[in-house]
Parts: sequence; C-alpha cells; structure tokens
Amino acid sequence: MSLQETDRNMVSGGDMPEVISQRKSIQSVEIGARVLISLLKTDPGGSFLRDVASHSGLSRSQAHRYLLAFVNAGMVEQDASSGRYSLGTLAVRLGLAAIATLDPVRIATRHLEGLLKELHTTGLLSVWGDYGPTVIRWIDGGIPLFTSMHVGSILPLQGSSTGSLFLTYCPPAQTRGRIERERAEGIIVKDADLSKEIESVRKLGYARTYGSVVPGLAAVSVPVFDSQNCLVATMSVLARSQDKAYFSQAKIAQIVKVAQQAGEAIGWPGPA
Repeated sequence: MSLQETDRNMVSGGDMPEVISQRKSIQSVEIGARVLISLLKTDPGGSFLRDVASHSGLSRSQAHRYLLAFVNAGMVEQDASSGRYSLGTLAVRLGLAAIATLDPVRIATRHLEGLLKELHTTGLLSVWGDYGPTVIRWIDGGIPLFTSMHVGSILPLQGSSTGSLFLTYCPPAQTRGRIERERAEGIIVKDADLSKEIESVRKLGYARTYGSVVPGLAAVSVPVFDSQNCLVATMSVLARSQDKAYFSQAKIAQIVKVAQQAGEAIGWPGPA
C-alpha cells in the first residue's frame, strides 16, 4: 500500500491501528531513542561517548553523530571539561510535560484490566485513604467470586495482602495509627509476625493470603510505584481459596511484571 493510499484510508475512516501498523517506521528515530535511553542509565556526572555507544549498540562515530544532533536540539548537553553527555533542558521540559498529564490510577487500572482479562478472574485496585487501604476499583472477570467486598471497602493492614504492601512500603508514621485502631477493634497480629510479613514482601515483591480476610477468597497483591519510588496503588488478583494451584509461580511472576509495567508507565525508574 502506498503512503497516499494509506492517507486516503485514514481520511475515509479506515481502521487506524491497522493502517499505522502498515507504515514503515523511521529507523534513525528509533536509533536516536536508543541513544537517549542510554543516557537514562547514566551516572549523575553523565556518560562518556564510549558508554553511550556501548549501551545503544552503535559505533563511536555513529553515537557521536546522534549526540551532536541532540546537543544542537537541546535534548542533550555535554560538559565542556569532562566531555560527558547527559540529558538536556529540552528533555527535562518534555519529561515534566509528560508527568503533568499522567493519571496513575487510570494507568494502573488499564494494566490491571488487561491482566485480569488474560487470567479470567476478578481483581481490585487500592490506594491509601483516610481510613487506610481503600478499594477504588473492583473489576469482575472470569471466575465468579461471592464476597461483600466492594468499591469503598477498607482493607485491614494486618492480615490482608493489600495491607501487607502498605505496611512494607509506607513509613511507620503513616500506618501506626491505623494498626492501633484495628487492634482496638479486635484485629490483632503480633508485631513480630508483622515484621516477618514485611521481610517476606520485601524479598518476594508481593504478598498473598488464603481466606484470612474473606473466607474462601485467596489473593495475590503487588505494589505499583511512581517516579519517586513511592507506593501509589496496589493491584490484587483474586481467586477461590480452594483452587490451590491457581496461583502458580508463573502466574505470580506475570502479576508482578504487569504491576512493574504500570509503574514504568507512571515513571517508576525500576528496581534500585
């Protein structure tokens, strides 16, 4: 299909994704993106030409030409004394503009919806509210689950997989008051056991429960982090607790990966 035919199809209401997929990309732009991505992995002092070339899979002469073009455009800066390259003022402006348009809840919801569609089950998205971990999205799918839990439900910090994530990744000053209220209401887990749970979450990157919050309901919960490496939401995938084999290691790894992808879409830089 010619470019002119493609444009005519777009104007006449043709299928946009299909039309776009038939277009050939501009290879030099893709290569340039690799050069910029290599600078994201740089030390605070910047990257030498050899490092940029190595990380982007280019020869030094090729990398230098791209870097020069980006310097001229303001996307990259070069330190006159050390010769090192780093992202420039235009890159900063573009990044800030992109951050300003981000909606973490919308992004996390979209990723969770896609995951649940693949897994054919139900899940929920939670954030920290005035009274602790609060369900803000309930997404039905696949396996029918009978529970009184709904949007607006408050989950306990002690004993729930969602609560374990907030205990692990939020400062104690934020969570301590809620723990004290739960214990006054009769939900009591020893501090030693909470510490073991936090250690487990940090090691595994997720939390899981089998019927401890809602009888007959099992859950695996994973954290979603923002650009400052702060917990902005948690994703939980639910199943019937009698389905012991449902949460296989492969499936848990998939759940963790999707949460990480959601974080990256929000600006999370990745594991330290």
